[in-house]
Order: sequence, then C-alpha cells, then structure tokens
Amino acid sequence: MDLLRELHFGFGWVIPVLIVGSIIWSVIKGRKRAQEMRKAGASLNLREASKSDKQVLEDRIDQSRLFFEGSSWPKTVLVGDVNGVQVTLADYNFSTPVNKKKTKETTLLTIQTNSLNLPPFTLRPSGWLIESLSSLVGYRDINFDSHPQFSKQYLLRAFDEDDLGNEFSLYEEPSSSAFKESKTEPIVRDLFTHELLDLLETNSGVSLEGRGDQFILRRFTSQRVPANELTAFVELGVKILSLLSKK
Repeated sequence: MDLLRELHFGFGWVIPVLIVGSIIWSVIKGRKRAQEMRKAGASLNLREASKSDKQVLEDRIDQSRLFFEGSSWPKTVLVGDVNGVQVTLADYNFSTPVNKKKTKETTLLTIQTNSLNLPPFTLRPSGWLIESLSSLVGYRDINFDSHPQFSKQYLLRAFDEDDLGNEFSLYEEPSSSAFKESKTEPIVRDLFTHELLDLLETNSGVSLEGRGDQFILRRFTSQRVPANELTAFVELGVKILSLLSKK
C-alpha cells in the first residue's frame, strides 16, 4: 500500500509538469517565431504594426471569404512599403465555431495600392472533398481550357459587387454568386492571364482574394510560412500584383 501510495503521489505531478512544460515551450516557440518574422521583415523594410494597423487587418479579415466565422487574432504583424505598395505580413491564429478549442495558424500577406481595381473573387486550392461538395450543390468554378492543371488545382469564383454573402458560411445563406454566373465573371476571367495562370500552377496551395484596391494572399494550410520562405512569399505577392496591375 505504501508503494502504491508513493507511485500515485509521484505520477500525480506528471500531468501538471507536462502542462507547464507545454506552456513554456509554446512561449519560447512564439518568441523565436516573432524574432524570425522581424528579421525577415527588416530585410524588406517592414516595421512592427501599430494598434491601428492591426485593426485595419482585423477589418479586412472580417470582410474576407477566405476565413470561416469564429474567433481570430493576429500574432506578429509587420507593415510597410515594398516597391511602392502598402504591404502587411502577419502570422494569424483563428478557430472555427465547430471546434473553438482547436487553434489554426496561418501566415497571410495583404497588398493595397491605387493601381488595383479588382472585382470580388476568391481563389482556393481544390481537393477531392471540396470538388465533390462544390459539384454536388452546383457551385460555379471558373476553368481555363488553356490551363487544365490550374483548373484541377484551384477553385476560382467571381462575385457581384453587391453580394455580401459568404459561400462557405456555416450559419448564413450561401452567396447567390456561388450558384450562378456573376456579372463580374468575365472581368475575373480576363484578369487571369496566361502569365498569372502559369505562376499559380507552379505555386500550388495558395489562396488569393481580391476586392477593389487590395488582395489577400495566404497558403491554404494550418501552418506558418517557414521563416526561410517569408521573403519569397512576399515576392510572390508582389509578382501577382504586377500581373494583376497590367489589366
């Protein structure tokens, strides 16, 4: 009995120690990631975001179709001008209403410039489940005969200017533009030139959302962009901008 009591007492400390260790590791990991972000940002002339900068980002996310409803909060946020355009690079955490306890992570890039006047559109990676559900409910998908690989990799959709619905919402009526041809679809199709389609084919797994003078770029995964790829990620966004600005 004494041995069992001692074992019980000893193992009783295991779980608290593991919890504390996990918290400490999370803090250390977060600080290291923030340092890596700042280092990459410094090479791009990006500075730490102010409170108002973060609020602007929050507003953009709230209006985005790339994020489900749920809790969301920015982590490290950097802002500045790259090649004369306003850029925001941010690590972002979010959770869905279905599982509020499970946090997802992403890295996103927003670019804003007066040289853009984009119709509302979303681009996201396709997959067996997404393709099947989209086909089942009749969601539209803009495809290109010249680029079958792009059409296989991505779902591209256009939206009317006054359509504020969210096609992926769990609690709202789906966007009407998800089922019928949007008035802006020909414009969106024209935006995706051969050069842009080629670029996106070689950068599979990204999501892109355009509206007005800005767009949001992110990898459609629950992982950060690795520190050694952050500069290339920003450069990809600037390259996409140059192709969209040609129209």
